[in-house]
Amino acid sequence: MTTLKDYKELKLQLDGIVPAGQTFFRNLLFDQVYASLPRDPNAKVQIYNAEVLPGGYTNWHCHNGATFFVVLQGQFEAHFQEGILVRAKAGDCYSEPIAKFHRGHNPLPELPFLCIGMAITAPDREHVTNSIERPW
Repeated sequence: MTTLKDYKELKLQLDGIVPAGQTFFRNLLFDQVYASLPRDPNAKVQIYNAEVLPGGYTNWHCHNGATFFVVLQGQFEAHFQEGILVRAKAGDCYSEPIAKFHRGHNPLPELPFLCIGMAITAPDREHVTNSIERPW
């Protein structure tokens, strides 16, 4: 039987990362310029944390701007019309395509998926468009 203790490698280590002899360390998770960032100085920014329960799914949705995620715990799959295009685990950073409907899934039977998300969207758009049904 799998226990939550067995999932240690699926939890992002947030402390104990400062090298000996130092008092500060920045663990760089994402450092690249993203071509799809809106150039408008009035772009909307949304930062949030999310949880998907074990075996659970998000609703069908699409992001209307650039999105970035940092996985804090667990595993994640993003299901698109073409199949699973994004897989991530604790410590990974990822982005999802703009305007492509999908839903997220936590494939683990016991451990919740936890992440921090950031969306940067043009001022005339909502961050997310939701769909009640599978959109294709």
